[in-house]
Amino acid sequence: MRYRKIFCRVLLTLLFWLATGQLQANTLEERIDALLKDPNLNHGIQGIVVKSLKTGQIIYERNADLVFIPASNFKLLVGAVALDRLGPDFTYSTTVYATGGINSRGVLEGDLVLKGSGDPILNTDDLASLAKQIKSKGISKIAGNLLVDDSYFDDQRLGWGWSWDDIPYYYSAEISALNLNRNVVDAYVRPGQTVGSRAVVRIDPPTDYVKVDNSATTGGPDIEKNVWVDRILGSNTIRVRGVVPLGTKANAPEEAITVTEPALYAGYVFRDRLAREGILVLGGVKSGTLPQGATELAVHRSAPLSRILSLLMKPSDNLIAEVLLKTLGAEIKGQGTTNAGIEVETEFCQQIGMDLTALKIVDGSGLSRLNFISPNNLITLLAYMYGHKHASIYINSLPVAGVDGTLRNRMKGTAAEKNVRAKTGYVSRVSSLSGYVNTMSGEPLAFAILMNNHLCTNSAATAVQNAVCTTLAELP
Repeated sequence: MRYRKIFCRVLLTLLFWLATGQLQANTLEERIDALLKDPNLNHGIQGIVVKSLKTGQIIYERNADLVFIPASNFKLLVGAVALDRLGPDFTYSTTVYATGGINSRGVLEGDLVLKGSGDPILNTDDLASLAKQIKSKGISKIAGNLLVDDSYFDDQRLGWGWSWDDIPYYYSAEISALNLNRNVVDAYVRPGQTVGSRAVVRIDPPTDYVKVDNSATTGGPDIEKNVWVDRILGSNTIRVRGVVPLGTKANAPEEAITVTEPALYAGYVFRDRLAREGILVLGGVKSGTLPQGATELAVHRSAPLSRILSLLMKPSDNLIAEVLLKTLGAEIKGQGTTNAGIEVETEFCQQIGMDLTALKIVDGSGLSRLNFISPNNLITLLAYMYGHKHASIYINSLPVAGVDGTLRNRMKGTAAEKNVRAKTGYVSRVSSLSGYVNTMSGEPLAFAILMNNHLCTNSAATAVQNAVCTTLAELP
């Protein structure tokens, strides 16, 4: 009799635990399903998977094996593969060489060669540092040309499937092995002295490599500002149109505009920095390749990949993603091409157990609408990286809800704030959010939310994503 009572108590306890667990599971499913009934999502399709990284169980899924356009969620893949294959300490080098000797008057009797290896974060200050190193060698004049060598990568400047009307803008920057300032110039526009006068345009960094076609005018102080800045395709002519009200301050750039052939852009700016150090280049700035026997004069090394990953993920930098993809091809396959990089990525995806039939890779950034991936594949990636030896670097590179990056203004005042670490994604009619969140008890979850073909605003789509993440963060 005593044993029967004990058995009944144990059985009742087990049934209670099972019922509670089932209730929580049903509640989560019902809550997320209710959120996805938002009328803003009508006519679109959503794919969601949520996985416990503690138990390995899938606790929610919808359209888990369908493929979606991921937009910038694809950066999760290139960042993971770069970290795995190249390591967190990987750096890029930008090197200056001389093809001739230096005579007693400080004249380099040959060409100066600026050679890149892909550094996606090289900036004007870095070139200034290189110029100072050249000056320290006693050089005051270059008798030949300033050659720029970006042969470490191929000459495919744009990704497959990128929209032509995006090409002038910073998020579609051309890809090169010799990059500078994200391969853009900043255009500042301020009013002229009087109403009706020409607006004033300033380009930063100042360079002869770009030209300005400015027809913008100065309007009265009470009119609405209406300025349009773009670039004439196939050229480096920046076009400025519209009206700027009198009294308008130009404290921030009106637009960051891409340049074509970034290596030459870097060369022009480098020539200017050499001039500031009193070094005159008698020849021109030209494309070329480093000849054998050249002498190394100066070198700049980038920040390590561990830092570059944060610069990739938090602001969602397309150029860094594309450079990393070609770097994988160059370093692992010996070919600095997008296709070679995709081959490295595909091998990684197969290694970690992704379904390759639910994956199509055409670029590194996700800017192309020809990329496809299933939510299940994203979860496989996130779960693998959670257990990776460099997991902390990977996870900490992601935007934090309510804190920084592309999530800085999202989920504030909720349980998801300072909790969710995830990658956003957006192109027209596509919105995505995938990453990590902890429940109230500290259980880690991986989630992938992919939304395609909705006709609502992106803010309406992200509101649903925020609500899903908050629901997960509020789980006991």
